[in-house]
Amino acid sequence: MNSIQHKIVSFVLFNALWFSAVAGRDSYIVLSGVLLALQFVYSVGVVKVSWTLILRLFAVGLLLEAISISLGVIDFAGGYFPLWLAMLWLGFSSMAPVALDWLAPKPIFAVLVGAVSGPVTYVAGVKLNAATIDSMPLVIACYAVIWGLMMAYFVFSMSPKKESGE
Repeated sequence: MNSIQHKIVSFVLFNALWFSAVAGRDSYIVLSGVLLALQFVYSVGVVKVSWTLILRLFAVGLLLEAISISLGVIDFAGGYFPLWLAMLWLGFSSMAPVALDWLAPKPIFAVLVGAVSGPVTYVAGVKLNAATIDSMPLVIACYAVIWGLMMAYFVFSMSPKKESGE
């Protein structure tokens, strides 16, 4: 498989995981788990993404999400930090180095992509009753910052020096 095909497979797997986790939440947790396992194994086993890179991205994502939850910006269905949400963060962290690696040399563009696309997914999640909010403008602003920061960290993590351990 070539790089474009890997990107497509990874992106499709993640979007199937996103829909299963967000639309199905606990009802589809087994399907979400299978999709997450496929995403992780594909990224690490087939594309050879470093599992430590995935875990670093995952940890930062969980931290940023926990901050927004703690600030009361959003309340997720299924508890303070439901399993399906953690699965999404691990899925994203597995998908990004494969499907979004082309953004790494374009840091400003990567941050803008995150700041725009990130909030869109949360708005969709709210519409699918995966979360409740008090203020849509606050959610959009908060997640624009969170996803801008996440993509900045992604770009930093994908730098050749970082990946080679220097």
